[in-house]
Amino acid sequence: MDTLCLVVPKKKAEPVRRRLLEKGVLRKDVQIRSDAKNVYLPVTQRIDLGFPVEIADFREVEEQVTDYRVLVDLPEELRPHLPSSYDSLGSIALVKMAEEVAPYANQIGKAIIATQKSIKTVCVDSGVTDEFRTRRIKVVAGEKTTETTHKEFGIVFKMDVSKVFFSPRLSTERESVARQVLPGEVVIDMFAGIGPFSIMIAKSKSPKIVYAIDKNPDAVSFMKENISLNKVAVIEPILGDAREEISKLEKADRIIMNLPHDASEYVADALRMLKPGGVIHYYEIMEEPKVQPRLDQIADTARREGRVLNELARRRVKSYSPTMNFYGFDLQFF
Repeated sequence: MDTLCLVVPKKKAEPVRRRLLEKGVLRKDVQIRSDAKNVYLPVTQRIDLGFPVEIADFREVEEQVTDYRVLVDLPEELRPHLPSSYDSLGSIALVKMAEEVAPYANQIGKAIIATQKSIKTVCVDSGVTDEFRTRRIKVVAGEKTTETTHKEFGIVFKMDVSKVFFSPRLSTERESVARQVLPGEVVIDMFAGIGPFSIMIAKSKSPKIVYAIDKNPDAVSFMKENISLNKVAVIEPILGDAREEISKLEKADRIIMNLPHDASEYVADALRMLKPGGVIHYYEIMEEPKVQPRLDQIADTARREGRVLNELARRRVKSYSPTMNFYGFDLQFF
């Protein structure tokens, strides 16, 4: 069938596809096309993203069940407790499950696998625990493995979801931070995990060096593997506590602090290693009324270190609970 579409060079197609999804204008009832140079993204209306808009012929998508909840057999009174969403990491789905439907975990897992062709394993995620930020994971359906390879923006991340922390919901945030990096910058990623921020920056920009610190040995091991898989040479992986290791490095133009429950404890340490005019990308989970008091506290810490805070941007990256959100801040210090 004929429909409007954006004609996008292949290297730019994935971020454009995500933007169209966010804006709700990407057609899902027809299959995306591509040729040697371009990807043709079908849209419901004309939209100006700086790419040509054409009319082209697309193949319709065969109708199939996509909502796993339709396939789960359980008492009707429990249906409202079924998870409304889950995280997909490569071939693994991580599902947070209410106690009411936990006895049906295997049925829920099988239904997710039946409706999502890319999913081969379903795990119940009981939350993040311990200093290494690992999830409490239990395989409930599909292949008995917790290892997977996840792709975003053309970058490959290998991981074991039971041993390391990785959030696919931060993909747009990682791309946003990487866009801000200038050629020749020194970047410190204080809580790097398996390397998603660091590798995104090294792959898409031209920093002088990225120091990627984490205290989880498994995370650093996977980070090294991911550095090799993505063929990036400017990352120096460091195993250790960020507070101790950062003081041994050269001063940075940019520091990433993605430790949303405890980052506030490390602000002074980061400031001492930040060049004048440098930027800190700071993340924290909190209630909305606590946002400004936290920024005021960071400004006070900066003053004690002889620095002045200039807030470049703040954003609610994602929801965390009914009352709390995951916030991101781009903070410049002179």
